[in-house]
Amino acid sequence: MEAEEPTNLGNCPHCTNIIFKDAVFNSEGRFSMRCPHCSKTLKVIIKQKIEIIILPAINEIKKKSPGVVAVILVLYLPPILHRLTQGADIFQDIFS
Repeated sequence: MEAEEPTNLGNCPHCTNIIFKDAVFNSEGRFSMRCPHCSKTLKVIIKQKIEIIILPAINEIKKKSPGVVAVILVLYLPPILHRLTQGADIFQDIFS
């Protein structure tokens, strides 16, 4: 059996008849009233409801970052730049 959603019920402690059913209150409060069934005086205290909602997590597949490739390129960058500058000198000599 599946559990039903809780309903906001308020029963009289004397006659156990329902006073509030699915009642919605916007804030906390206190008041006195008479039970409509047994006419006894009741003290009503309304407190904020704590609601916990648990949602399923979405499985996100992270793309692999190019961190290792970037490190390898940075390590080999100085020799590559040196060879490019040597090659650029040759091209400058040819065109000048």
